[in-house]
Amino acid sequence: MASAAKEEVIGKLTVRVVRGANLAIADPLTHTSDPYVVLQYGSQKVKTSVQKKNPNPVWNEVLQISVTNPTKPVKLEVFDEDKFTADDSMGVAEINIIDIYDAAKMDLKHASDGTRIKTIYPVGVNYLGGESHVSWKDGKVVQDLILKLKNVESGLIVLQLEWVHVPGVKL
Repeated sequence: MASAAKEEVIGKLTVRVVRGANLAIADPLTHTSDPYVVLQYGSQKVKTSVQKKNPNPVWNEVLQISVTNPTKPVKLEVFDEDKFTADDSMGVAEINIIDIYDAAKMDLKHASDGTRIKTIYPVGVNYLGGESHVSWKDGKVVQDLILKLKNVESGLIVLQLEWVHVPGVKL
């Protein structure tokens, strides 16, 4: 009997959750929120620390996800931490990783530092709150993103992605 093949990790995605801006007020009594960010990719789930009473939090925290399929997006959700009840959702977004993956497959050894490989515009159904650039910086493929949260009246999350090659994996 054939066992289900474990999906092969093709690379790692480092996600720097930089900050949130103009996040929803989840606690009407205190007119504030205690936000944290959860990233989910397949069965993996990673999260930032909680920023107490701050609708404009600065996390600057690095989370890492093992990527098996570059066409599968990373789901991002912001929550408000509550002591006595379930944490409230403060908006959702998705991170498309195909652009950074495609750039990681290129031979960039001779590219100059800061080279823009691709620009993604906030059109159609993506979650971008501004232009996003995939660049070659310090010998790494990085992407700066501003995500506009959905299912909520306001909120932006600023991220920086970095593709990390896994030794022995050919893209």
